[in-house]
Amino acid sequence: MHKTPFISVIIPVLKMNYYVIFENLPAFAKQTYSNFEVIVLPNTHDTYDITLLKKYPWLRIIPTGSITRPALKRDMGVKESKGDIIAFIDDDAYPKKDWLEQAVKIFNKHDVEAVCGPGSLPPNTGTWERIFDEVFKSWLGSGGYSYRFMPAQERTVDDYPSMNFLIKKEVFTRLGGFNNDYWPGEDSKLCNDLVYKEKGSIYYHPDVEIYHHRRTALRSYLKQHGNYGYHRGAFFAHGDKNSRRPGYLIPTFFVCYLIALIIAWIVSTALKLPPVYVTICSIPLVVYGVGLVKLLLDAFINTWSLKVALGAPVTLFFTHIVYGIMFVKGYLKGRASHTNIYE
Repeated sequence: MHKTPFISVIIPVLKMNYYVIFENLPAFAKQTYSNFEVIVLPNTHDTYDITLLKKYPWLRIIPTGSITRPALKRDMGVKESKGDIIAFIDDDAYPKKDWLEQAVKIFNKHDVEAVCGPGSLPPNTGTWERIFDEVFKSWLGSGGYSYRFMPAQERTVDDYPSMNFLIKKEVFTRLGGFNNDYWPGEDSKLCNDLVYKEKGSIYYHPDVEIYHHRRTALRSYLKQHGNYGYHRGAFFAHGDKNSRRPGYLIPTFFVCYLIALIIAWIVSTALKLPPVYVTICSIPLVVYGVGLVKLLLDAFINTWSLKVALGAPVTLFFTHIVYGIMFVKGYLKGRASHTNIYE
């Protein structure tokens, strides 16, 4: 690969929005690496388009019409791209000024097919975003994947979201692009094929950093993670190796444990059994509670916000419940169908 490859940045959107216009594109104007283009794919042209195209010579805006699913838009963007490397970033994210420069360094230094990095919380965000960020950064909340949300030790990975993911175009094309039968989760399928079918490598480095917004309301956040649980369960049933880690099962085990604990309490009360039985059964819940307290304290130390500190453990508890339930639903659907999990 050339030492200064041309990079095509692909951004799927429904329409040009505040994040793209006032955060994302201005950040690309400050990039220390100049050999790139940015392809934004809204449904239709917008009144802002002419102004933006005049302001940013590296910008291309390609309406997708009836194509609205992000993965399909990304595939369309890749087909229209001129780059040797394809860089995927979400519309509610924006890069650090050396994002592309650092990514090229990794490609040149390591013999890898793809490069990725953390999506850190932007500065000056609201309370809900900060709450969700504290959940993501905690071990109890991320299950060991906190490196996706803040800089951590460099490593190879076998699964990474497309919010900050760069891949050689010829590799992406050889893989056939994203599996558009799924959304979300198409990026997980792509990574599974890259690592386990093509025997390729994905390299995570903390310097390949972007800023990525979190959800701004609890309902949308829980809906998002319910979708993640559903798809992870389906992919677990499909046998995808990057979805077969035991950690993905923990929320479901936790939900089953809570149900069993409630039943044990009811039976113990009805039969007037000594409380020691329920007490013993409650030990894992006590340990979990200690973890929630640690999250509360860590969140307060990190943010000095009582709202964030109190909101983080409550949010984490509901995240585990929703994810655990939806994982089972996705697993059952994945067992029933390998090609269509939405009917």
